[in-house]
Amino acid sequence: MTDKEEKIREITADDNAVEEPAVTGSLLMPGLLAAETDPFLLNGASLAYIGDAVYELLVRNYMLSHGSHMADKLHKNTVQMVNAKAQSDMVRALMTELTETETGIFKRGRNASTMTAAKHQSVTDYRRATGLEALFGYLYLNGEHDRLLELFEHGVRLLTEQ
Repeated sequence: MTDKEEKIREITADDNAVEEPAVTGSLLMPGLLAAETDPFLLNGASLAYIGDAVYELLVRNYMLSHGSHMADKLHKNTVQMVNAKAQSDMVRALMTELTETETGIFKRGRNASTMTAAKHQSVTDYRRATGLEALFGYLYLNGEHDRLLELFEHGVRLLTEQ
């Protein structure tokens, strides 16, 4: 067994021993990023790339645990949360909760130059959403899963109160 395989087995064994919050399901799979890769060194677009997937899985898991189990309703409810406007609203509500490092990661993602243009959203909302995705990608890759879930759950609460 290689050192990397041993490390993955060790990490997943530790995770199985700890009860995870209900929203996580099988989303968080630590150890998938190469040990020598520091997420802090990745550019904003790369962080947003993985963060987009992390955010979508968190929302889908949230929808399964808090709503209808009919596929059509799940999809419609998910689309309401997985769009630039909703993500922009979430990050604006969370800004006062972010640490200095998290704010820097958000700004790196927000300011990242991307080849994609906002289709049905404002450029400002699109950039803020990219910043949120970069932050979620960073927290995920850095193994800060508790903080990731804390921010997501707090953001959902703030959005549902509006």
